[in-house]
Amino acid sequence: MKKTTALTSLLLLLTLSFSAATAQPVAPSFTISAPNITMPSSGSGTVNFTLTSVGGFSGTVVVLSKPPTVNANVLLPYVDDDVLHGYALTANAGTTGNFDILATQPPVQPAKLNLPAHRNAVIWSMAGVFMLGLGLRRRRSLRYTHLLLPVGLLLGVSGITSCAGPETLTPGTYTYTLTATEIGPVSPSATTTFTVTVPRGIVTHRKSGD
Repeated sequence: MKKTTALTSLLLLLTLSFSAATAQPVAPSFTISAPNITMPSSGSGTVNFTLTSVGGFSGTVVVLSKPPTVNANVLLPYVDDDVLHGYALTANAGTTGNFDILATQPPVQPAKLNLPAHRNAVIWSMAGVFMLGLGLRRRRSLRYTHLLLPVGLLLGVSGITSCAGPETLTPGTYTYTLTATEIGPVSPSATTTFTVTVPRGIVTHRKSGD
């Protein structure tokens, strides 16, 4: 009899504890989600996202993007979120928003000319032409020198031009992060990720600075 009473009491205690735990209200918050995309060949696309209120949350939320960390020579699409927008969320409802994603690259400070390795042979050829021209000058073969130098320069410049071409985004699949944060004293936040698949041949250029 005592065992039955003790077992009954234990079951009752567990039931009450479970009921108390499940009865606790969910802290007001929100979620953010975004689908994966493929970069359009036009070099201009859209990142759509959805904000959803949880537990009766209501307030204004801002969303920022963060690109993946890659090597300096990798050219990624640029998510244009320079201008912040506030998205109003009402209790237990949702809203949508979007950013432009562009092949345009952010402006950078001018840098020294850095030719790719496959153009080094052209540079050395041009240097060799100059050295050969100086050597011939010492031998007073001015007629051949004057002919050789323009021809060598023409070949060198045409070699660089033939190697050069429009910059393109680096093909691959890259993971971006979106972070949503409430404008307010508590400022809860939520994050999500989405991937951008970049096909070959999407031409890019630098965004002009202000």
